[in-house]
Amino acid sequence: MQRRSFLGLVGAAALAAPLLAPRAHAKKGSSGNDEPKVGKGKGDSPVEVNGEVKLPPWPHGQASTATDAMLMFRGNPSHTFYGTGPIPAEKPKIRWKHRMIDFPSLYYGEPFVWRGTGWTGQAMVYAGYVWIGSQGKSLYCFEADTGKVMWRFECPRQIKGSGCFWDNKIYIGCVDDHLRCFDAATGKVLWKLNTGHDLDSSPSIVDGRLYIAGENGNARCLDPLTGKKIWKTFVGGINRGPKPGSYGSETSPAVVDGEYYTATYDGELFNLDAKTGEKRWIAKTGDDTDSSPVVAGDLVYAAAEDKSPYLFAFNRKDGKEVWKHKMNGGFWGTPAVVGDTLYIGAAGGKLEAMEAKTGKSKWTLALGDGTWSSPTVVDGKLLIGDFGGHLHCVDAKTGSELWKLKLGGKIHSTAVVIRGVIYIGTTEGTFYAIG
Repeated sequence: MQRRSFLGLVGAAALAAPLLAPRAHAKKGSSGNDEPKVGKGKGDSPVEVNGEVKLPPWPHGQASTATDAMLMFRGNPSHTFYGTGPIPAEKPKIRWKHRMIDFPSLYYGEPFVWRGTGWTGQAMVYAGYVWIGSQGKSLYCFEADTGKVMWRFECPRQIKGSGCFWDNKIYIGCVDDHLRCFDAATGKVLWKLNTGHDLDSSPSIVDGRLYIAGENGNARCLDPLTGKKIWKTFVGGINRGPKPGSYGSETSPAVVDGEYYTATYDGELFNLDAKTGEKRWIAKTGDDTDSSPVVAGDLVYAAAEDKSPYLFAFNRKDGKEVWKHKMNGGFWGTPAVVGDTLYIGAAGGKLEAMEAKTGKSKWTLALGDGTWSSPTVVDGKLLIGDFGGHLHCVDAKTGSELWKLKLGGKIHSTAVVIRGVIYIGTTEGTFYAIG
């Protein structure tokens, strides 16, 4: 079932204002505007400011990568860093929580309220602050220790994907089609780019270049300081379904060793030249592939949805399939690779660990509910949320469950762990710090 259709069916009915129509289909050539706009207009400043955010000079060079902070979706451009522990072996307590602002709207003509954090919805944590986008149209900056809202910016529509933190700036997409660059300290928009369609893809910055995909079917490379286009390559995946939404490329691209990987609604995984955008090879996954590529060693991993419920390992050199592994319900979450083990949860309700090089199963755990959450593996423990609103903590070696917390709603988002504190939100509308 398409992700947006699923959300519409399972969500609570809404209040009746403001009401928005469903989005139009993306079309080839509907690429928005390649010229970014400087953020000096009405609506380019936060709607709420409660203090001064003080950030140190940027120490991490030309990439959104650090070993003591969470700067982007899955931690680095290969999607293989998940945070820092320790994670408690016994059920922890909630340190603070914040009830986020809701967004009443229409979903295919029916009243619907968007709440909390969605898919992928992973927080950025750096220098004592937490930044997270919400389906309630808001980008929040929290004080990490207390949960105090330092500032809040309000977009025209939902923020579902994860942001990227670089050079004390935040880059994040929105369902209003725009990629925005914010001053992380003030919450003011520095520049914005209309990509032409919904933007759930999450950016990364490598060698001073910003990489992102999008639902209008384009892979992009931009100057992160200005938003100006370096290259744009059409990868397709549009106008295939009876209803709008969930098209193009919703994955968060992996960028490693001069290679750019992204997957599409058409069930194709692309390897592009990260410098030029030239297509190098295309591999087939068989169905809409929203799970983001993961690069580890000589392999790149991609996982498709329910019409082709397989996790694939492809050879990075030529795109040839090395192995595939089937799980009931297919995949929306992104796998985690730690050492020689790969971990992934499926919409059918199973969590599995397998040998990363062969796909051979090591252990399987029934979660009790399906999941779109991407597993977070830190300190020998694995965290994952499920449709029942539970946050599970599992022994990564054995698969035995250590504890679980009932947070409420559904947990489509991905947990972040920095210095042993777990940050995660739910579709019920609340964002949590746990530890």
